[in-house]
Amino acid sequence: MPFKELIPAFIEKAEELGGLAKGKVKELLDEYKKAIAFLDTFGFKVSKFNFSMGLIPEINTSISGSIENLHEDGLKKMIEEHQAEKLLVSLLNALIMAKRMQEHIELPLTGVTLDVTLGAPPKITISLH
Repeated sequence: MPFKELIPAFIEKAEELGGLAKGKVKELLDEYKKAIAFLDTFGFKVSKFNFSMGLIPEINTSISGSIENLHEDGLKKMIEEHQAEKLLVSLLNALIMAKRMQEHIELPLTGVTLDVTLGAPPKITISLH
């Protein structure tokens, strides 16, 4: 099949992929909205929100707060109670990891920022400050 004839098939597949990705990002956004409302109760706030439009849309956001008053046992209990909310569980696990690192290395840092990428695939980067 000549390359010229492949272009319409490629465009059709790209549009299908884009539609699937957009649907996934919408699901992630719904989960994100619930997760930030939950984390707000611990004083965590959204400090950045960016999005890019393309074949596969992507959202980059930052959530910041203090890890001083977070306790691993309490976070684990919340994870058990919210198993169905995968993004929230991932964020809570990231906070557990941040708390462990801060305590293990004995860093005098109490602020934490979770840089979250909602896309395909999602990603969380943890920064202590």
